[in-house]
Amino acid sequence: MSVEAGRPLSALAGNAGFLLSRVGTAVQGGFKELLGRWGLRPQQYAILMRLSTAGEASQQELCQALGIDSGNMVELVDGLETLGYARRGRDPRDRRRYLLSMTGEGEAAFVAMTGAADEYNARFFEPLDQAEQAALVSALGKLFATIPEGRRMALRPDLDRTVPR
Repeated sequence: MSVEAGRPLSALAGNAGFLLSRVGTAVQGGFKELLGRWGLRPQQYAILMRLSTAGEASQQELCQALGIDSGNMVELVDGLETLGYARRGRDPRDRRRYLLSMTGEGEAAFVAMTGAADEYNARFFEPLDQAEQAALVSALGKLFATIPEGRRMALRPDLDRTVPR
């Protein structure tokens, strides 16, 4: 039995896990490439997204809010400082603690990144109408909430801009 080139096997075309895996790989690759223009990794973008809404946060708060291991957080924040996108400063209320905030350069880069991410999402999700996009985001959010990362990190509208605008 032969398989026609360019046509999926019907069993795979109806397999949600397979389709999510392949689409997820494509989205992940495109998003990593996009952020690479600014020298960032996806978790660093998530940190900047959090700082854009919170203004400032301790590394521990970021670990909890974003579900990032504290050992990885130090490296991620060091990278943001090296790029000039964020800075650490002592917390005036507790001198033992440091707060992370975005720099002016980081804010400008974040605006550009977010615009590029919005354009990427719009192109990628173009085959879906707005109702289909909203339904997809809702379904993925429900699934995400069942995995360990999703249980550690509550989805929050102020952190996640998943539906193209």
